[in-house]
Amino acid sequence: MKENLVLIGMPGSGKTSVGKILAERLGFVFADLDEEIAKAAGRSIPEIFAEEGEEGFRKRETACAREAASRTGQVIATGGGIILRKENMEALSASGTVIFLDRTVEEICGSDLSGRPLIAGDLSRVQALYDQRIGLYRQYAEVTAGSHAAPAEVAESIIALLKGDFHG
Repeated sequence: MKENLVLIGMPGSGKTSVGKILAERLGFVFADLDEEIAKAAGRSIPEIFAEEGEEGFRKRETACAREAASRTGQVIATGGGIILRKENMEALSASGTVIFLDRTVEEICGSDLSGRPLIAGDLSRVQALYDQRIGLYRQYAEVTAGSHAAPAEVAESIIALLKGDFHG
């Protein structure tokens, strides 16, 4: 039995907001991989990107993904690019049910995207990233949840989708 829930999706798709609510409702621990990466590095995500580039960030992300996958009883909110490395998804899906929070590019651009170095709220950049990643999100997702409603409603719909498949 898988003992974690792993949220994947574009930056701004609601992984953190929905994840916190899911964790609370299920009695799980909430883990935000971006926060864990920043804490381990002693720097913010934009600072890591500026100093180490995307490759340096991705190495840190893989280490944190493996660590998170070794724990149980969590809702794990991943960074939007977690799906770019197969080893990340293999580790996370071994102990967790992978849930894709699917949100349109227009909805994402309506969100606060400050602190997100790869998109920064630019519609054309968000669309390009979405086009690049959508196939991987769908490939790795065991459950897909539209993330068009308020975070509490999305969390409830995920719980409803998981009933019967998930015994937390």
